[in-house]
Amino acid sequence: MQHAYRFIFRFYPSVGKLWILALFFLGGLGCATPSGSLKGPAGETIYRDFVAHPTKIVKRVEIFWIKPEGIGPWPAVVLVHGHQEIRKGGEMYVKNGYLEDLAKRGYVAASVSQPGYGQSDGPADFCGPFTQEAILGAIGFLRTKPFVNPNRIALFGYSRGAIVSSMVATRDPKLSAVILGGGAYDVHTWYPTSISGINRLIEQEAGTTAAAFKARSAIYHVDKIRASVLILHGEMDDRIPATQAQAFFQKLKAAHVPCKMRIVPSTGHGIPKKIIYKEFIPFLAKHLR
Repeated sequence: MQHAYRFIFRFYPSVGKLWILALFFLGGLGCATPSGSLKGPAGETIYRDFVAHPTKIVKRVEIFWIKPEGIGPWPAVVLVHGHQEIRKGGEMYVKNGYLEDLAKRGYVAASVSQPGYGQSDGPADFCGPFTQEAILGAIGFLRTKPFVNPNRIALFGYSRGAIVSSMVATRDPKLSAVILGGGAYDVHTWYPTSISGINRLIEQEAGTTAAAFKARSAIYHVDKIRASVLILHGEMDDRIPATQAQAFFQKLKAAHVPCKMRIVPSTGHGIPKKIIYKEFIPFLAKHLR
């Protein structure tokens, strides 16, 4: 096979390029490039795949997933991480046990590495269209799986992941539920933030134009959201103030989007897992079963 590759590229370079593009297109239509597996904290096997980015097929998106025992089809939950200084991406939800926990509860559980994190190809664009398309591609990949109920998919995003997930909710009308933790939903009123490092990321990855902010601010697109929404936020969050969650919640209600909000008292940006689960798990059961 390697000799065939060399022959094509040596004597028919244009054909070779088209052939490679065709392979990427095939990968983007629900197929993936297998890349092995990891073990979760409880010893369960978590699979890692790469899917082609929907709008830039030469870029890959890393996705980790696990399914319950049996045939299915089951509802699915897709998790999107926040910013990480050490950019491990979606692997964090493998390491902290979220994927195994959800699989034990009867869900296909998946986590996605945002572009520029983990082994997903960049560039990172601070929750912009390129990142949103990557998440949509991962959801599309799951919908092709025979063990997934394509009409019962929830999206969970935290911090930077909540910004992305709220925007994805405006672009995917088939989502059943969206859970958002510690997110910003109006970059116009959030920037400049109280954290200089966040400001630099926004400036470097997105820019500070009105168009860039609107493309990352779900509060201006609530009329397109069809999923039920759960918003979680720490009362004392110093990175993203709770007023972001409260303003978004009011906009959702005004647009008649089914929604619920919990502001967690005396809590900063990192809401403890047990508190997230107290709201998250019943919400999933209500909207995915």
